[in-house]
Amino acid sequence: MNWKKAMTATVAISTCALLMSSTIWAHGYIEQPASRAYKGSNALGLNTNVGSAQYEPQSIEALKGYPSAGPTDGHIASGGVAGFGPLDEQTSTRWHKTDIKTGALKVQWKLTAQHATASWKYYITKQGWNPNEPLKRSALQEIAVINDNGAKPAANVSHTINIPSDRSGYHVILGVWDISDTANAFYQVIDVNITGQGTGGTTPTTPTDPGQPSANAWSPSMIYVGGDTVSYDGKTYRAKWWTSGEMPGHSDVWELLAGLQ
Repeated sequence: MNWKKAMTATVAISTCALLMSSTIWAHGYIEQPASRAYKGSNALGLNTNVGSAQYEPQSIEALKGYPSAGPTDGHIASGGVAGFGPLDEQTSTRWHKTDIKTGALKVQWKLTAQHATASWKYYITKQGWNPNEPLKRSALQEIAVINDNGAKPAANVSHTINIPSDRSGYHVILGVWDISDTANAFYQVIDVNITGQGTGGTTPTTPTDPGQPSANAWSPSMIYVGGDTVSYDGKTYRAKWWTSGEMPGHSDVWELLAGLQ
């Protein structure tokens, strides 16, 4: 009798462990451009005093349903999760920022475990937001929704979103990974410095004078997305995908444009 009870208990515990593993370990963070949490992790160390994000930037998990549900205002960056509270500190100088341009921006998630996905949602702070106040819903606007309808994603997930052409300076991007078969979602914020107009924006650009170079000089500190062109060593290159710090002519990410020297 005792043996049967022990076996029953063992099976029950094993079943619970299997069920829990599909939820507890379904974690992820935004790798490119690196999120506030990921920049504070031991892997990068660009942000300091980030609480639990130093060890597990992938674990900012809270109720889904944002913006009607989910983390409360002032706790969006941390998801309201115990141990991640320092991520909610908000000033114009508190966090390391990534330089980007308006227009197309590639966002890449790193999933430490894949999970059936309902959707991916992206928001950005409005022009004129106050970076010295706690982050709240009224300061954010939706810019992209990608529905996965319960599909299981790969370990690396990339989306191209559009940064509105009227944005400049310091802004915060919010990414939300809604899980399909649980009540939760994962939250990540990205601190960016918008330095100018890029490709794919909504504002028409003035035609380039044919007699002038059409591509800016490549910069190792700049972020480029697919379609961006640069000049380097007397040649013009076009980016095939997101890149930063990879030298044209020395990396497969850059395509030498035919006919240009």
